[in-house]
Amino acid sequence: MSPVLHLPEQIRWAILAHAENCRPNECCGLIAMDSDGRIRFAYPLTNADPSPVSYTIDPEEHFQAMRHAESMGWEIAGVFHSHPGGNAMPSMIDVQSALEPDWLYLVAAPAGEMRGFYIRAGAIEELELS
Repeated sequence: MSPVLHLPEQIRWAILAHAENCRPNECCGLIAMDSDGRIRFAYPLTNADPSPVSYTIDPEEHFQAMRHAESMGWEIAGVFHSHPGGNAMPSMIDVQSALEPDWLYLVAAPAGEMRGFYIRAGAIEELELS
């Protein structure tokens, strides 16, 4: 049985809206969590290298999101992005670029599909999103 993580509905919809606004390219952003591991905020950020198959978070926006999260008592604990032409499973690029083993990785796909994962040393562990 996979671990369960509560994804607040308003955050789910914000991520899906960002994904739709960035089509045909991948969207990206960061996820803030509180000290109890609850998702508190999604930061929709700029894909610095717009592409339909990869993303690069703008470094200045990453820093601003980190500062905001810290000011709220949260920490950046994950990333989200979209697969505008595919499904909500991590791609080979996603697995190879997953450098933070304790981060949550959310992947959005067309028709409102969203799934969550931990990616550690090339291994994908899916989370149940509630």
